[in-house]
Amino acid sequence: MKSITRRSFLQSTGTAVALHQTARPEQKPIQGFEKGPDDPNASKGWQPVSHRKTRVGIVGFGFCKFGAEFGFQNHPNVQVVAVSDLFPDRCAELAAACRCAKTYSSLEELVKDRRVEVVFVATDAPNHARHCIEVLKHGKHVASAVPAVFGSLRDAQRLFDTVKSTGLKYMMFETSCFHEDLY
Repeated sequence: MKSITRRSFLQSTGTAVALHQTARPEQKPIQGFEKGPDDPNASKGWQPVSHRKTRVGIVGFGFCKFGAEFGFQNHPNVQVVAVSDLFPDRCAELAAACRCAKTYSSLEELVKDRRVEVVFVATDAPNHARHCIEVLKHGKHVASAVPAVFGSLRDAQRLFDTVKSTGLKYMMFETSCFHEDLY
């Protein structure tokens, strides 16, 4: 009987995992998040009002990849200066998708970065209100993926009160789009 060493076991297991990863069929998009056709003329004739770049931090990549889906990294008046996700692999993937070199392991670290002016919160829905309040308390404007609040009128009131008391901007971004076949 041939003995298996730890090294040979790890090598064969690694090879098997690599083959499995490359042999996976293309995953279907989540219903409602299919990509529509790109319109090459959608921005034709657009002129910037300013050449100033707003410095954005993005928190959360997750399963749906919302952190990069809105294309902040492609806007001529935006510079993504920091990204964060609790999972290091997803944080690295978000950084690559946004062409951003600075990463943080948490929202609580990212909001302390003085370069960040605005934070887009694309974390799990139950934490949107709490995370947006944290951003606002650090003197930064904030936008979140939907929903702004997950089942709590008290959280909605806290978010509203924080926006009012700070005088900063809050915006909720819709994370899906309408399709021709919707009706």
